[in-house]
Amino acid sequence: MNKMKKIWFKSAFLAMVGMSMTSCGDFLDIYPLTMVYEDNYWNEKNDVDQIVTGCYTRMQDDDFVRRLFIWGESRSDNTRKGFHPKFSATSAEGYILSENILSNNAYTDWSSFYSVIDRCNLVIQKAPEVAEKDPNYLPSDVQATIAEVTALRALCYFYLVRTFKDVPYYTEAITNDEQELNLPATDGDVIVRNLINDLVAVWPDALKAWPKQSGKDVSYGRITQNAIFAMLADMYLWIGDYSNAEKYAQMVIDYKTEYFKNNYSSYYMVGDYPLIPDNDNTILLAGVAYEYNFGEGGGPESIFELDFSESTTDGSKANDVPAEFFNRFFKSNDKDPNYGQFAPAEDLWKELSSPQIFLSNKDTRIKESIHVDNESNPEIVTIAKYAYTSINPGLSSGSSLAYVERMTKNDANWVFYRVSDMMLIKAEALICMMGEEESERNDSLGQAAFDLIKAVADRSAPNTSSSLVYSNYSTKSQLMDLVFDERRREFLFEGKRWFDLVRHSRRDGNTEYLVEAVQSKFTENAATATGKLKNIMAMYWPYNYDELQVNHNLKQNPAYPEAGDSFESTGK
Repeated sequence: MNKMKKIWFKSAFLAMVGMSMTSCGDFLDIYPLTMVYEDNYWNEKNDVDQIVTGCYTRMQDDDFVRRLFIWGESRSDNTRKGFHPKFSATSAEGYILSENILSNNAYTDWSSFYSVIDRCNLVIQKAPEVAEKDPNYLPSDVQATIAEVTALRALCYFYLVRTFKDVPYYTEAITNDEQELNLPATDGDVIVRNLINDLVAVWPDALKAWPKQSGKDVSYGRITQNAIFAMLADMYLWIGDYSNAEKYAQMVIDYKTEYFKNNYSSYYMVGDYPLIPDNDNTILLAGVAYEYNFGEGGGPESIFELDFSESTTDGSKANDVPAEFFNRFFKSNDKDPNYGQFAPAEDLWKELSSPQIFLSNKDTRIKESIHVDNESNPEIVTIAKYAYTSINPGLSSGSSLAYVERMTKNDANWVFYRVSDMMLIKAEALICMMGEEESERNDSLGQAAFDLIKAVADRSAPNTSSSLVYSNYSTKSQLMDLVFDERRREFLFEGKRWFDLVRHSRRDGNTEYLVEAVQSKFTENAATATGKLKNIMAMYWPYNYDELQVNHNLKQNPAYPEAGDSFESTGK
């Protein structure tokens, strides 16, 4: 590359990254990565910071956020096809809902996740080199930067492993755009253990909290020590290291408990747990926790989430996924009704009248997750979570919906981890540590797990206590069913349910629990759909057809055919 080209490329790069957070991410998509590999691009801390920002903005892209929901939720017993008139059974989403996933389905494309991984690898390589040039880039700053992008890289790989099982794994930066990356798949458990080792090594260097911006806490939107602890708890649970899963979940719970005690009155806790009660007794309305966690975003329970801006006029990223998939809120008009591409599964919308999954119709999470969008046709329901800033079930009747406020902008944050997740991860780990026989130790572990589950349930049962009684869950299997049921209730439509079912199947060594859970969602060809899922490898996704054509070291998941079908995908 001649000198003139280098100067032009650097000028273009600095101009682009100086415009906005979004511009940094877009630049790296439009131009080859080699353009930012020249030494002239890496002179000071700000150059590194811009690329780190680009990691987050790439994660905010539509194709990335779509996969957070599609991979983690769409195949589960929580979803069915939505009521939007443009929904097609022969779209990528339609084939997923019918469990007819082939290698040319658009959502088998993992490039958005590897794009973030590439950026992280680049920063890890270049940050120490920049520190040698910039005396203001202190060693502690370099270490914090490396910890941050190491965690983002680990999160992306963890999604890939939970979705595809074995995937190409590399941690070296791509040095040029002609570099061969035809890597075979690495065993998923090996990858997760490597991720754990990386995170354990770097978490002491990560920030505990980020400085406030304009008086606003922004720590929830960037990697912190707590975010890393949450990932470690989740990863340890995945590989069956339950002692460490419990340990790291408790570290987050302890931090949040202290935070609540120092910043909120005891009213803003459920017993001794750092959970916001969902009720406001002063106005006889519930929905307080919902508004903190999903309406406003970045609430005190938050550990890590993607932070989207209220305004897109400044070039900041918008979150279109809730509008497209759940409930079209601000996009609605006469020709384009509110209904999204996905809707709650039939057994879920029946919860509105006769709860079976929830413990009572007074559980406020029913109305906070599921909404009747057309009162003249109560069977038309939409996903409410993420689509409303406020959802206030009335406390006087328990099941009535006193007030709702639609999102008017596409600014709903996407939550990766919050406190209740850590509580239920700890509960599941404790249950897994129990033996099958009756013993004092088992009873102690079981009681501790039950108390965590009950606290999560109680916060959404305002003015009452949930009907959970420990004596009704005296065996390990009963407690395990309870924690998975509670996770379903607590995290409806948050991109966790399918991964929960896969984790259960990994532990069992078969898909019986998974098949039993999802079979009710199939109204057509149920036997065919569930028959496929009896193959344990079918709970993972096939590799993308185009990827297989260019990477001959990658061998297709044996549960899927080698070649793609003929349908034209409409996925993103």
